[in-house]
Amino acid sequence: MAKLSFSRLAITTAMLAVASSINLPVPILTRDFHLECDLNPKLSLGSGPGNTVFNWISFTGGMWNATWGNGTIEQGGHDYQYVLPALAAKLDTRYLLKTSDEKPAYIEIKTDGWRTGPPEVLEALNDPARADDVDPSTYKFRLYISMNTGDPRYNHVNTTMWVASGMRKGAKVIYDAYLVG
Repeated sequence: MAKLSFSRLAITTAMLAVASSINLPVPILTRDFHLECDLNPKLSLGSGPGNTVFNWISFTGGMWNATWGNGTIEQGGHDYQYVLPALAAKLDTRYLLKTSDEKPAYIEIKTDGWRTGPPEVLEALNDPARADDVDPSTYKFRLYISMNTGDPRYNHVNTTMWVASGMRKGAKVIYDAYLVG
């Protein structure tokens, strides 16, 4: 056992020495698009492992505006949430964007993220009647975003990454997305 521990220590030390000699570029975040999505009331799909609750929230529409285009959100997307006992929510969403071009393009958005904060704040967010009054600085709503399209005019979105900061406002989700460059 002592040999194994010593070997791991030697490898870790060597890796740290190499890592400290490499100067990797730091990603730059640039505000790239804004999205506002209208929501149907949530449907509870029941409980899951670890005392989680599964929710399904479908989207009824909305709008988006980016540095590279704008348009609407098609009806039918969804947010599949895993809500932990402390009310933090693991978010897994799918949107379909329609561009405002004369011949529209369709772009799929996939997000993965978390909404976390004090239980009393998260409880208020789950109530559309009270969600309007919740200050977005009192909780974290963070997403990783990827997109896909077959339309060559928007091919660049297929290989781009974004992170977003968002909020829940009544029956609406709003977020600003930042290009990771």
